[in-house]
Amino acid sequence: MKLALVSSLYAPNGHGGAERVVQDLAEGLAALGHAVQVLCLGRGERVERARLNGVEVRYCPLRNLYWPFPVSPAGFAGKVAWHAIDAHNPRMARIVDDLLAESAPEIVNTHNLAGFSAAVWAPVARRGLPLVHTLHDHYLLCPYSTMHRGGANCARPCLSCRAATAPRRAMTRHVDGVIGVSRYILDRHREFGLFAQANASVVYNGFAEPAAPAPRAPRATLRVGFLGSLVRAKGADRLVDAFLRLAPRAAELHLAGAGDPGYESELRRRTASREDVRWHGVVDPDPFLAELDLLVVPSINHDPMPRVVLEAFRQGVPVAGARRGGIPEGFAGDCGWLYDPDDPAALAAILAEAVAHPDRLSRMREAARAAARRFSLGAMLDGYLLAYREAAARRASARR
Repeated sequence: MKLALVSSLYAPNGHGGAERVVQDLAEGLAALGHAVQVLCLGRGERVERARLNGVEVRYCPLRNLYWPFPVSPAGFAGKVAWHAIDAHNPRMARIVDDLLAESAPEIVNTHNLAGFSAAVWAPVARRGLPLVHTLHDHYLLCPYSTMHRGGANCARPCLSCRAATAPRRAMTRHVDGVIGVSRYILDRHREFGLFAQANASVVYNGFAEPAAPAPRAPRATLRVGFLGSLVRAKGADRLVDAFLRLAPRAAELHLAGAGDPGYESELRRRTASREDVRWHGVVDPDPFLAELDLLVVPSINHDPMPRVVLEAFRQGVPVAGARRGGIPEGFAGDCGWLYDPDDPAALAAILAEAVAHPDRLSRMREAARAAARRFSLGAMLDGYLLAYREAAARRASARR
């Protein structure tokens, strides 16, 4: 099979959740003998070509006002203009059309489309190619992809979001198959009428079997961690609040990631006097997680399925996760805690229990590894290949 994967970012061994999923998918399919090409955004002025780990990669120039990843410093007006262009960007569609003509894939699977825009679906449909789209976030419902505004989650797209995303929603008619990385994110889109005619499936992110964990020497101090985007919707400030309610040096808090510089500066100021709070910046996830006793995923928004939950379980690290979005779908057995992120005392109580009863965390480690076994790379690849076959059959049927 000749396959084109389209995703905003692709950096092998990078640290973003969705881009690591696309990397695992691309390299896994290539290892099975499929010809895989990835189309992603690049900072150059023309298409740049590379071959990485057996995968052909095409870095496409971004035809918009500025490079937005991870967070843009542009002012309000600049951001509004960027998103207006991204609602339907024919210049990006022409670039993708030229690359499809060159590579002649048999099927196209799109992932995160910020920067490309859903306009890239038009040339796929015009060429009669089967099209599968993977839902990693709320991009088709909300210009900012989060459905979170003013510190609160949106029950439904507001009037401004419906207007801004109308071109994207209209383009979903071209999609033959839709994959949700969680049941939550798939149901959320179908609730608002998207992909009503497409084949639909849930394919959880998958991982290769990790190496056997190295023996860990007992530690006198509990290590609590956060790994993710440092933006308000991810809730790192609420974790800091809960941690600061513990007695000084009762545990260590390790924070890793990048995002909104102003938000990060605010958190650093609040923790500047605490020697038990450590900042790591952008890290390689596996070594960072392996050193933790407990990972906290304090999302305020409805996070579709944070990859970091599954990465932690894979390392045998229990998780305290907000009961939001697809996060509960990763839990099985006594592998951590789920809590209400709107209850200020809930997370503080979990941290206090973890400090008081470290033996429980030790027992949770094997349950965490057992939970991770449900998310194998083989199962993910099988799920995608089935979705591709179904999309191809649907497209062939439509031609008759």
